[in-house]
This record gives sequence, C-alpha cells and structure tokens, in this order.
Amino acid sequence: MTMLCSRLVPLILFIFLPSRVPAQQPQPARGTMRGFVIDHPERVSGSWEVKGDRAIYGLHIQLTTRVDGAPITLIRVQQIFHSASIEVYERTGPTRRVGDGNWFSDESPQILWTDRHLVLKQAASQIGPEIQLDLTFDPVSDRWSGRFRRGTFDRSVTLLRPHPETAVARSPFVGTWSRSAPMNNCIHIVQTGSESLASWSDDLATPGTFRYANGIRPPVETFEHYGSIALVEVASPRTVLIELKALTAGCCPITYTGNLARNGEVIQGTRGGDAMRSNWTRVRGNSSVAEPR
Repeated sequence: MTMLCSRLVPLILFIFLPSRVPAQQPQPARGTMRGFVIDHPERVSGSWEVKGDRAIYGLHIQLTTRVDGAPITLIRVQQIFHSASIEVYERTGPTRRVGDGNWFSDESPQILWTDRHLVLKQAASQIGPEIQLDLTFDPVSDRWSGRFRRGTFDRSVTLLRPHPETAVARSPFVGTWSRSAPMNNCIHIVQTGSESLASWSDDLATPGTFRYANGIRPPVETFEHYGSIALVEVASPRTVLIELKALTAGCCPITYTGNLARNGEVIQGTRGGDAMRSNWTRVRGNSSVAEPR
C-alpha cells in the first residue's frame, strides 16, 4: 500500500510547524511519568513478552516525548515524557494480529506509572478480560518483572524482548535500522521463530537540520514518537517485506520491500516512492538514536 504525498506533507507540517507562543513547561503529573525526564525512551518502548501454556503474552508500549527547541540530533538531548499508550496482548501465532490486545492511555485511572514501576488494574468486561499488572523495569538487564494477569493467565513473570522459544539460526535482518527521512526513520526488528520476525518503529524528528524560508522559525518544541507496531515478513533469505504503522486505526500503513546488501549492513529499497526507495542502514546496538555504522 503506497502512502500518498498529499497525506504526508500536511502531517509533516503539523509536526514541525512552529508555535506562535512560547512553550510552557508542564509540571510532572502525579501517578504518571508525564513531565519527567526519560533517558533512552527506546529502551522502554516496543514489545515485551513471556511464554504461557497456550499463548505468548505481552506488553507493548508506545511513547511520545517532548524536546525543547529544534534539535539537530537526539544524542545527549534531554527528552521529557509526554504521553504513552500501553497494550496488553496475547498472540497464538508467530505475528501480531488486529484485536489481539487491549489498549490503555498512561493517564487513564486504571494505570499508575511512577519511575520504573507500572501498575494496571482492569476488571473483566464485555469487551475484554480482566487485566492486572504490577511490573518493575530493570534498565540494567532490560526486562520487566512482576505480576502479569490477562484473563486466565496469572503469573509472576519476566518480560523480555520477543525471541524464539528454541535455538534457531539468527536472521540477518535482526537489529535496529535507520534511514535519512523526517518520519518513519528507525525500525527495530526482533526474531520470534525460525522464519518469523516482529518489529516496531520510531519517528525521530530533528527539525534543526532543516532549512527554513524567510519568516518561518524553527519550532520551539519537538515531539518524538517511539514504538509504533510494524509487521515484517521474510520473503526470501535476502528479501524482507515491512509494513510500518501496522495494526492501527489511523491512516495509513506504509509498505516497504528491501533486499539485504552483501555486507549485511544495508537493506536496499526495491520500489519507487520515498519510503520504499530509501535504504535502511544498521545502527550500533539497539538504540534508535545511535549513529549508523
């Protein structure tokens, strides 16, 4: 599915258009992370899973942060927690599907998120099962641990990034990749099986790198987005199909077909259109703000 330029342009203008009034500094909200500095938001966002008897149970976090001014890079730039959407899901196959989870806003009365501690309490209803979370994030080992209940699954767990249940050959597509673009410019790919992958993407805005026409000022604040669900399918040993902004009600998913270069460090686009034409370059580690290799 191809994204029309007419839809992309107004969206970019909406994100980067400068405000006419100085940005106010919001005070931290009690019971939420809003207003607090968050270091390395890419380490918290995305998917976290644990294996159950009948399904894989997971937590998915989409984060939005605020940065003062118009940064030229996000390396060593302070980011403020702005908002988050949290999904508690279960999957029975190798990939995510529409409707396999329940979404919550970080400011909803069911959620208490302070520092590294996340609590969620939702009674069973006609539209969803009972959900009880009492989890703590460990930034050293990159894992959530504590109580996880969704329906009949109720255990003390450790949530890790999605990974195969048994030892399999590592896919050459696993890793974090970036491209030069104002949006949809970072993707994290993990492996869930011998031939299956999972993914999420980030929109990392650096409007300080743009040239502005006379009379147009750079924005006084910038918003960064982490953890949008993506779908990845391996079409052949060296070809991958990627769908960004997947499983969402908003418009519009962006599809990409790419071939892995011989050196394994670049996914080369194979079709026309901005998102499809760009090459993705592997970055160091799993940080979406790291410099490409």
